[in-house]
Amino acid sequence: MSEYKGIDVSKYQSPTKMNYEALKKLGYSFVIAKAGSLKGKDSAFESHYSKARAAGLSVGAYLYSYATTEEQASEEAKLMLSWIKGKKLTHPIVYDIEDGTQKALGKQKCTAIALRFLQEVEDAGCYAMLYSYANFIKHYLDMDTLKYFDVWLACYTSEERRKALYTHPVLGIWQYSSSEVLEGDYPSRLDQDLAYKDYAKIIEAKGLNGV
Repeated sequence: MSEYKGIDVSKYQSPTKMNYEALKKLGYSFVIAKAGSLKGKDSAFESHYSKARAAGLSVGAYLYSYATTEEQASEEAKLMLSWIKGKKLTHPIVYDIEDGTQKALGKQKCTAIALRFLQEVEDAGCYAMLYSYANFIKHYLDMDTLKYFDVWLACYTSEERRKALYTHPVLGIWQYSSSEVLEGDYPSRLDQDLAYKDYAKIIEAKGLNGV
């Protein structure tokens, strides 16, 4: 199985301190940047996007969900689509559903919320992807209903332990660490990701995400 190295970033990783050229030389191929949430657009999204693209990295985008209704999930989808309009995003458009307020809703409602966002983004011609951590996926999402969407899984453990915790057959990206420091690239910790598909090739071939 092919593997492609990447990171994910938000305003908490300063674009001015990020050396994307060095990241590229280290063998990383993609960056997934936070676009925002219902609370607003991430203040570093534009900078991370432009700097990563300039360094020759493939870029995707994610939205952190606070939705507690399907209507709010639809609002999140519209926000995301407005933030990415006109951009060349060759990695997936991701829905990050994991907030503590959503646990009280139960599996059926969380699943409906995720499905609403993912379907609206996909219907707009984008490669939609789901992000969460293993326990949330197991207890708060019906993965049979969401089986048509790739998963970006947060699970900071060994590959063997991950396979025990996460049994869903679809795994597109594994976020395996949140604490690695890359000398010469960024002075603090960075999330680490492994993709198991060449998303840039897939998205460009299909003309998705407006590419």
